[in-house]
Amino acid sequence: MKKLSFKDDIKCLFSKYATAMSGVNLATESGTSVLQLGDYESVKFFYYQIQVAIHGYDYDRINGKWLVKPEERLPVRGGQHGEFVKEVAHPMPPAGKMPQEAINLYDQWVREGMHP
Repeated sequence: MKKLSFKDDIKCLFSKYATAMSGVNLATESGTSVLQLGDYESVKFFYYQIQVAIHGYDYDRINGKWLVKPEERLPVRGGQHGEFVKEVAHPMPPAGKMPQEAINLYDQWVREGMHP
């Protein structure tokens, strides 16, 4: 089975958000860097921050309940088994959740090694 690629499968997921997000600076170990959703290297570099942001609508903090199935939740990086991301400073896109199919596709691309 063909693995997902940024060029063929992922870039299009972000195409309508790329312009609006073009000036976003994200923290790095050496300062800050500009996120460019249309650029493979940028998306690969910030893959986890992007994952957290697109999973930002998974949990309803007001009512204290999950809005997605357990297998669609994002595990906390370095967290305990069964610990998922609940708190997101800036969910993406700001206007509301991406389709779950798009989020699942991005997660699969990350699991497969983020091929160009």
